[in-house]
Amino acid sequence: MMIKLAVELDQATVNIQFDKQGTIVIYRDLAKVPTIASDELLVYFKGREAYAIDYGQKIDKKVLKESDSLATINVPWDIEPKDLAQQMLDVWKENSLKTIGLFAIQKIATNHFPVVAEYQQELFEILTAFGYEHKQLKKKPAKAQHRWNKTVSEISFYVDYNDSKGEVIWRKRNEMVLKAGAKLKQEMPLNKDGSIGFSARFTEKLRADHADKISDFVTTEDIVLKSVNEVGIFLYYAGTNGWLVLKDQQGKTIDEYTIVK
Repeated sequence: MMIKLAVELDQATVNIQFDKQGTIVIYRDLAKVPTIASDELLVYFKGREAYAIDYGQKIDKKVLKESDSLATINVPWDIEPKDLAQQMLDVWKENSLKTIGLFAIQKIATNHFPVVAEYQQELFEILTAFGYEHKQLKKKPAKAQHRWNKTVSEISFYVDYNDSKGEVIWRKRNEMVLKAGAKLKQEMPLNKDGSIGFSARFTEKLRADHADKISDFVTTEDIVLKSVNEVGIFLYYAGTNGWLVLKDQQGKTIDEYTIVK
């Protein structure tokens, strides 16, 4: 879908004219929202998601106070604002958003639906381009936290992964001792286009820093690294969760010993 836009913006507002099919004005500074025309749609956003929608009404000051930005939408003559508001609300609901409709729920006439649905899709494409979401954002799981302790410092953990082997002791909070005799993965993984990725470059640098302790891809002395991730980078070019790779003689991972619950 190709949509041509004419955009004017300043610190407080973004004015979007699209294909002579209407105008969207996004107010980012809600203290500077002017009087709104009675035939416009009002979309209140909280963060990047639609919080509430209305049409043909004055701005709801209570809802505005709970919002972070406001978009007004002036539609072409062949689109009924009430139909568009209902269609937008229906799609948000289908996509698991909790958007509030500040108007009486109504059914869109069958002969109006195709035009309204197509226009709604274009609007959503435009709003997405300016950072707004129309589906529920998936919350990223919290990153696991691990904590060093004296007990774990007395345990040997072993790597046997992706053509690499080694014995590691988490001696201090910022000291992972890789014992002499560790075997390093030789083949460098490349990106799909054949280029060298960040992890591979970091591995080569780390190995170069300890080149005097490596012979034929085997460590000849103990090497002190800073973290579980650095151990993985050094031994096998990373690419997996190192907390699950390091295991004691019984197969219990370092993750199980140290994760904060």
